[in-house]
Amino acid sequence: MYKIILVDDEDEVREGIKQKISWNNHGFELVGDFDNGRDALDAIEQYRPDVIITDICMPFMDGLGLAKAVMERYRDMKVIIVTGYEDFEYAKQAITLKVTEYLLKPINAREFAEYLRKMKQDLDEEHLQKANIAKLRMQLNQSFPLLRERFLEKLVTTRMKNEEIENKMSYFHIQLRGAVNLAIVIDIEMENRSLDIASDAELLHFAAFNIVQEQLEKEQGGVVFQTRDGKLAAILSGDSEEIEVTTQLLADQVQSSLNKYLNLTATIGIGRKYADLQQIPQSYQEAISSIEYRYLLGIDKVISIQDLEYGKGLDQAHFSSWEKQFISALKTGKASVTSEVLSKWFQELKSNSSSIEGCRSSIYQMLVSLMNYVVDIGFPNTELVSHNMFAEVAALKTLDEARNYLERTCHELILKLSEQRTTVRTSQMKSAEAYIRENYCNDSFSLNELCSHIFMSISYFSATFKQHTGETFIEYLTRLRLEKAKELLTVTQLKTYDIAARVGYADPQYFSVIFKRNVGITPKEYRQRQKENLLL
Repeated sequence: MYKIILVDDEDEVREGIKQKISWNNHGFELVGDFDNGRDALDAIEQYRPDVIITDICMPFMDGLGLAKAVMERYRDMKVIIVTGYEDFEYAKQAITLKVTEYLLKPINAREFAEYLRKMKQDLDEEHLQKANIAKLRMQLNQSFPLLRERFLEKLVTTRMKNEEIENKMSYFHIQLRGAVNLAIVIDIEMENRSLDIASDAELLHFAAFNIVQEQLEKEQGGVVFQTRDGKLAAILSGDSEEIEVTTQLLADQVQSSLNKYLNLTATIGIGRKYADLQQIPQSYQEAISSIEYRYLLGIDKVISIQDLEYGKGLDQAHFSSWEKQFISALKTGKASVTSEVLSKWFQELKSNSSSIEGCRSSIYQMLVSLMNYVVDIGFPNTELVSHNMFAEVAALKTLDEARNYLERTCHELILKLSEQRTTVRTSQMKSAEAYIRENYCNDSFSLNELCSHIFMSISYFSATFKQHTGETFIEYLTRLRLEKAKELLTVTQLKTYDIAARVGYADPQYFSVIFKRNVGITPKEYRQRQKENLLL
C-alpha cells in the first residue's frame, strides 16, 4: 500500500476528492490532507509519503514551492500538480522541478481513479526495478571493470604521485573537478537484513551497490566502488563551502533508499574534505574511523569524523596492523575492546619476540602511537600520557606488568576523553541555544545557518540538540518566538503584524496560524484575556 497526501486550500475540493476516491481499492492510503504547502512540508518528514497531490496557488507556500522543496530533500517522492491554471509558465516550471504529472481541473472521479491506477503500476515497476533479484543476477554474471576497481582501491589506501593519479583517472574516465574531495564508506549491516529478499549476501551487496552507484555516481558525478572487505566506498568532489552539507544530505538519501528498496540498514562514515588528490587516502581512513564509532552511537547512522574528533585526523596508512587495531579500539570508547586488542597483541609478543629489548621496543612504539593519538584528537594536556611513561615501562619486570600498565592507562584515558566529549557537546549545545536566542527574530534564520555557526553537521546536531533540550530545532525556535510574542501582547500595544515581525515571522497571517495552533487561541484573544486577568 503506497502512502499519499493531498494539499489544496479549497476545503470543498479536498473533501470531494477524499470522499469520491476509494483509495485502498487503488493501492493507496491517504495519510493526510492540508490546506497549504508549508504545513504539508512539515508533515512530509513524519509521514514519508510516496505521492504528493497538490494545487498550485495556496497561502504560505504554493504548490511549485512545495515541489521544489520536495525535489531538494526527498528524491523518491512523486509530486502531482492538479490545478485550474493552464498557463504555460506554470507547466514549464513543473517540468523543471521534475513534477510527475500536471493535471488540469476539473478532473472527474473516474479520470482520477484511472490516473491512480497508472500511478500504482509505475510505482510497482520502480520498486521491482530496484529489487529485481533475477535482473541483478544477470548483471552480476557480467564482468566488472576489474582494473578500475583496483586503481580506486589503490587510490584510497596508498599515497600515489599526482601525475600517476591524473593519468589513471583520465584513462578510466574518472572526473573529480571540484575544489575539494572527500570519501564516504558505507558498511551494510548484513545480519539485520530482511530475509524475504534473498539469503545470498553477495547478490544483496550487488543490489546495494547499484543503488549507491545510481545516486552518488550517475546523479552526483562521484566515484563509487566496492572494497575487498565488502564495504561500499565513494569519492565526492565539489565546492569547499557546500560539499560537507551536500554529502550529509546524499548520505541520508542513500541510507533511506537502501532501507526502502532492500530493507537493509547501513552505517555510513564521512571523512574530512581535502584539496590535494594525494590526501584522499587520509579522508578514506577517516571515513573508516567514523564507522568504528558505531560502538558509541549505534548502527544505521551517518557519522562524520568532523563531529567526533577534535584537531587533525590520523593518517593510519603509516601504522602497523596492531597499531591500527589499538587506535581503533581507543576510538570506540570501550575499555573492553581496548583490553581485548592489548591482550592479543601481548600474547603475540610473548610468542614471537626473541629478546627483551625487542619487546620493549615494540611497547615504546605503541606508547608513541598513544601519545600521537592524544595530541591529534585535541587532548594534549592530560597527566595520564607523558614522557615519564618510557621510564616507568622500562622499570617493569614482565610483559604482563607492561600489559596491565598500558591497559590501565588506556582505561583512564578513555574515561577522561568521554568526560571531555560530554563537556564539549554540552558547550556546543549551550552555544547553539544562545545563538538561537540572538537570531530568532530574523525571519530567514535557519538550521543550516545555526549548524554553520557552531561547525556541526545537520544530522549530528539535530540528534544531539534533541537529546540536550528535549525538543527539535523547529520546536525550540517556535516556542521561543511564541513566548516572546505572548510577552509583547501582554505588555505592549503593538499591532499583531509588528509583533509577528519582531519575533521572526514575515507573514502576519502565518504567525496567527502558528500562534493559535500552539496556544489554542488567536493573538487578539490572548491579549484580551491578559487584560481581563489584570483587571481581576
